[in-house]
Amino acid sequence: MSDPGSTRSALSDAALRETLDLLGTVVANMAGKLDRHDQILAEVQKVSAESRDAAQAAKAHSDPQRYGRHIGQELDKALDTTLDRLEGLQSGFATDRQETHRSLNDLVRQEEAVLQHLRDDLEEAGRWKRRIPFIALFGLALALGLTIALPRFLAGNGTGCAALGGEWLRGPETGKEACVFYAG
Repeated sequence: MSDPGSTRSALSDAALRETLDLLGTVVANMAGKLDRHDQILAEVQKVSAESRDAAQAAKAHSDPQRYGRHIGQELDKALDTTLDRLEGLQSGFATDRQETHRSLNDLVRQEEAVLQHLRDDLEEAGRWKRRIPFIALFGLALALGLTIALPRFLAGNGTGCAALGGEWLRGPETGKEACVFYAG
């Protein structure tokens, strides 16, 4: 639109068309570049949103408390079977210890009973040991007494006299009966 007070001359139709074509081309190029800028901006927004989400996720994943809980859970998982096995072994040891304690108490009682029995036997043997001289003296006295008295007792009747190898006779002067042994 031309200014009515301007001294410039109006463009010809061809120049005007050419100018309009150039302006259309410039506008089309500018529109293409703006579209390309819109795409780049959309991609930048998308990348920045993804970066922000990744940063948020990294922040959440790098939380020390979360890592502590995670490590604790993993340690619990890893150690549970070992701890259960150790608990079973400890329980077995406790049972074995109780069984051993009971067995040892039984053995101590048996040992005490055997020792008491041995003490009693030794005491009894000691009593018999003290009695041996008296028994030997009694045995000697009995042997001497029987050596003297037994033949006299056996010779006191006819059967005993015959058993000793003698003969039962009556004496002519006194009329008493006696056991007589002949040499020969």
